[in-house]
Amino acid sequence: MKLPNLMRHSATVGGMWLPHAYLLPGDVVGQAMRELFALVSEGALRPVLGTIYPLTEARRAHQDLRARGTVGKLTLDPSA
Repeated sequence: MKLPNLMRHSATVGGMWLPHAYLLPGDVVGQAMRELFALVSEGALRPVLGTIYPLTEARRAHQDLRARGTVGKLTLDPSA
C-alpha cells in the first residue's frame, strides 16, 4: 500500500522488532512469558484451534488465511 492510500483511509502500518524487547530493562520478555505460561497452566488462557492442513496443502492454508476464511490458529501437519 502506498502512502497516499494510507492517508486516504486513515490507515496505519505498525510493527515491532522482537530482539529490541530483549534489550529493555527489567526482563520484560521473561516476565511476560512467565505470566503467559502461568495463565495457560491455570487454564485461564486457551488457544483457539483452527484447521489442520496437511503440509502438502500449505498453499491452500495460506490462501484461506489471506482470504480471511479461517478462525483460530492454523496448523501445517508434515506427517499428513
